[in-house]
Amino acid sequence: MGVIDGTADLGHPGLALQPVRFAGTAASSAATAAPSPATGPSHGTLVLAALAARPTASVPGLCPGCTFLVRPVAGVDTPPASPAELAAALDEITAAGARVVNISLSLGPLTGGRTDASGPGIRRLLAAVDEAARRGALVVAAAGNDGGLGGSPLVRHPWVIPVVALGARGRPLPTSTLGRAIGRRGLSAPVLPGGLTGTSAAAPAVTGAVALLWSRFPAAPAGAVRYAITRVRPPGTRSSVVPPPLDPGYAYDVLRDTQA
Repeated sequence: MGVIDGTADLGHPGLALQPVRFAGTAASSAATAAPSPATGPSHGTLVLAALAARPTASVPGLCPGCTFLVRPVAGVDTPPASPAELAAALDEITAAGARVVNISLSLGPLTGGRTDASGPGIRRLLAAVDEAARRGALVVAAAGNDGGLGGSPLVRHPWVIPVVALGARGRPLPTSTLGRAIGRRGLSAPVLPGGLTGTSAAAPAVTGAVALLWSRFPAAPAGAVRYAITRVRPPGTRSSVVPPPLDPGYAYDVLRDTQA
């Protein structure tokens, strides 16, 4: 499993002795971040802990038995990240063997305020997603927390699974970014406990579900896993800017029936 985020502190109590290694050329300069007494664990540490923390941690991770590849985005502990840096990270982490990648970072301001795919950094990022698809790696990304409609070019890419955050009543948080592409191809998921907020805390729920499903059906191609995790249980449909909720039980049934 790949995690692209800010710096991560492997000395975090919940992560001790877990199978985590760093990927890419930026790892040596941005690999670890000791917690600050004022701010606590970094964003990257919390995302990694949501997935990798051992079962005896105060907040267990979703799939601590996975092997994790972490690619820190140099100099960034919280969103946003530049499109070019995110593209380099995605290229490196999928080349290193990650089969599913969690991106809980949002894109930074684009040149001239553009939100389309016309800038060189965006084109490079979308090409990196294309390459991830060619390599058979699924990409799960936080939809964003601007409370508007649309979403970044990253979450509008047809291979990416964008994730919206659900509140306690099962409704999208008011801050979650929604949109036609997000509703058509994405999922909604609960905010995981542990210190994260918004879609950053919801994306790992989908990433972890994908990893657990794939561990049960290791021969399944990436497209089949993606189809299963995003398929809507009948008679549900995708007809809204709000994506349907994560349903790992139904995804398991779909994979069981299609991969027998």
